Amino acid sequence: MSSQAGNVTSFRKKGADSLNVRGTRVSAQNAQLLTSTGSSTLDFFIGGGLAVGTICLIEEDHFNTYSDVLVRYFLAEGVANNHKLFLSSGDKPSENILKELPAIKVPDVNKESTIRDSAEKDELKIAWRYQNQQSTFTSGVKVYSHNHGYDLSRTLPEEILQNCSITTCDPPERCEEYSENGFISFPFSHLLQRITFEITSHGFRTSSKNCDSIMRIALPSFGSPLWDFGSENNHLNIIRFLYLLKGLLRTSFAVAIVTLPSYFIQNQVFMSRIRQICDTVISLESFIGPDKKSNPLFKEYNG
Repeated sequence: MSSQAGNVTSFRKKGADSLNVRGTRVSAQNAQLLTSTGSSTLDFFIGGGLAVGTICLIEEDHFNTYSDVLVRYFLAEGVANNHKLFLSSGDKPSENILKELPAIKVPDVNKESTIRDSAEKDELKIAWRYQNQQSTFTSGVKVYSHNHGYDLSRTLPEEILQNCSITTCDPPERCEEYSENGFISFPFSHLLQRITFEITSHGFRTSSKNCDSIMRIALPSFGSPLWDFGSENNHLNIIRFLYLLKGLLRTSFAVAIVTLPSYFIQNQVFMSRIRQICDTVISLESFIGPDKKSNPLFKEYNG
């Protein structure tokens, strides 16, 4: 309650006006702090973006084409907003994924062909989504708030990535220096320890004061054999890891995307438990292989 005069009482969402976190906005529906997935279309379907402090599960298509694109969008959006990135891949090296991040689309509003005279130049109004622009990169690239747009035909320049805070943690081989915590086994215990350390050491706990950014966590191909995902003995470890990660994110300025090949998992009870743990679940299906591509309703789409 913010004020009271006579019989009239006004209410204000606590904390919504005081948060000033880069690359986020407050939902008008429930006051959750949202950040973009990197895809404006996907943001629209899930209610404006991913809520900070949650896990998004992406069930891969059979050819792992579109989930890979969404992960790259998610990470590129973090680069655009100068967010902390944490990447752990069990499919291909994290360094290779970072090299494939799409370039940011920057609208060129200064072309002479679009401005006939100085009077028109003074009256030029950039589209509403580009009005709140901020300079992020030392290389001079300007980016814009929420839903930047990306060009998959080009990649981010290497010098931009070098100026970003990025931590990679691919599944390591077991060695004596990695200790078990008694609740989950290696390598899941090692991954959770690294995530916890990065969140705590960089001040992304909700108890931290003056936090002006968030941490983006991407775990692509979590079902890779490098994580021993197919082993029945590891199902409990995976469930426990996701529960602990969810609890950690609830008290952190962080958001996670986890992709896994659900079509590969035979145990449907296990798959159902994973879906119930995660806050947002997205299932993808490719048109490659099935006869859906011949459907006239989908003639303009490729997935």
